[in-house]
Amino acid sequence: MTTKQISRMVILTAVIVSLVVLLVKLIQGTAGIVGSLFNTVLGIVVVLALVIIVVWMFAYAKKSRKK
Repeated sequence: MTTKQISRMVILTAVIVSLVVLLVKLIQGTAGIVGSLFNTVLGIVVVLALVIIVVWMFAYAKKSRKK
């Protein structure tokens, strides 16, 4: 093998490794965004459930007071 062939092989290997690392980082970033979105939606659902429970409690107390 000549020096030119070795340098091409080294550069090609570096490019392939860089592309694999970039792909892994993109997948990790996407997974992080999806996880954050899930946590946000879950938080909104919990807050809405608590608001519904409080409204129901006050409505029940108002209905029970009239008896």
